[in-house]
Amino acid sequence: MKRLLLVLALLAAAASCTSDSSLPTPTGKGTFRAINAIVGSPSIGFRIEERFLNNVDYKGTTGSNRFDDFSYNFNFEIQFLGDLTVTRIATINLKIDANRDYSLVISGDIMNPVINVWENDERDWGDTETVFETRFSHAAATMGDIDVYFAPTGTAPAIGEQRGTLSFGEILPAVELEEGAYVITVTRAGDPLDVLYVSGEANYAARVSTIVTFFDGDESNTAQYVARGFPALGGTIALPDATALPTIRFIQASLDLANSDVYDDEILTSLVLNNHAFGDATDDIELPIGTTSYTYTTVGDTSAVLFESGIATLPDNHFNFLLIGEQDARFAQTFIPDRRSITTLVKIRPYHAALNNNNIDFYIVDTGVLIDEELPVLNNMIYSLPSPTLPFDAGSYDMYVTIAGEQTILGGPVQIDVVLGDVVEIYLVDNTDPAVVDFLILPTLSN
Repeated sequence: MKRLLLVLALLAAAASCTSDSSLPTPTGKGTFRAINAIVGSPSIGFRIEERFLNNVDYKGTTGSNRFDDFSYNFNFEIQFLGDLTVTRIATINLKIDANRDYSLVISGDIMNPVINVWENDERDWGDTETVFETRFSHAAATMGDIDVYFAPTGTAPAIGEQRGTLSFGEILPAVELEEGAYVITVTRAGDPLDVLYVSGEANYAARVSTIVTFFDGDESNTAQYVARGFPALGGTIALPDATALPTIRFIQASLDLANSDVYDDEILTSLVLNNHAFGDATDDIELPIGTTSYTYTTVGDTSAVLFESGIATLPDNHFNFLLIGEQDARFAQTFIPDRRSITTLVKIRPYHAALNNNNIDFYIVDTGVLIDEELPVLNNMIYSLPSPTLPFDAGSYDMYVTIAGEQTILGGPVQIDVVLGDVVEIYLVDNTDPAVVDFLILPTLSN
């Protein structure tokens, strides 16, 4: 009986403490996201207090998160190569209010960043509404002051018709319009003829709130400036500059294909490349948006067609056109290369294009170090399958190729010297000796 009375007393005391608790009670929730506007940054980790939410790359967002309306420390962090722990680069304390939407935009220098906060009321959409809501924001450090125009296709920019003027770090009030197709045009502030960016025509659906942000282009872009749409519900919408022509880079890695002339028209009068040989890699060549077909012929003889293939392109992108294989099994791999430079590391991407050796291992070691006691950085690379991009520190390295699962050397050592920010494309190609793999290292090209 005494034990029962003691338990009841303890329960009563606990109830009393709970009712008198000083813990705050939330009145609602707010929405927030992080946006990375640091050109050349590595992926940035985003935390609310010490709770990890997501990583965000340049021109990207963490997506929308919804939390109780309290004050929080929001933390930004990166991880350097070789470090076992992350480095915290910024912290901001922010009060989240109920039914408000916040974008935490990190910009400036990676080790001394600036955090801007864009906020607005959350939009509570009615089921029958036919309008959408868009806010325009400026995160392009080199763009200067701009005017933003947003109108149906064919509407030329004119003084007084802009939706607003923005400086770096600013965001405009929401524009509310009927659902439909619109074009974004950005001009130098006060000069509607100095066009900096033009989106393609895009359809904007009813009952959607979106932030459209302008960024500086990077090495992956052909445009100087780009835009991204960040819907309130999450995700990212690419809005490329519709006037930014794509480029193509031809890489000839088919050993038994004779030197060729390359044409891009049906009647073979538009010569793109003359005497294109095995091992050649061109500079970037502009090409139209859409589908382009290429015909390889014997040098000086359009009647002798050696190979034909095409590529479908989009604006504001670089493309590689890699010709590999052999007679009767020759084909073109077309892809967008990973060119974005990151200031804290080196990016190396090998591609296995050596037909004579279907499976290989790839080594990168410090210059002068033998591979006997080393492990491959990529094992069992399969011919013609893309490989991941490998991060490295600055330094001097030797590269080797071996038979898969063995340390029988097929190629190397080949030395490369790299500094932080370098992006290196390496194609492993055939030699006339089938027991040898050669290295084709492409020169770095800027945007």
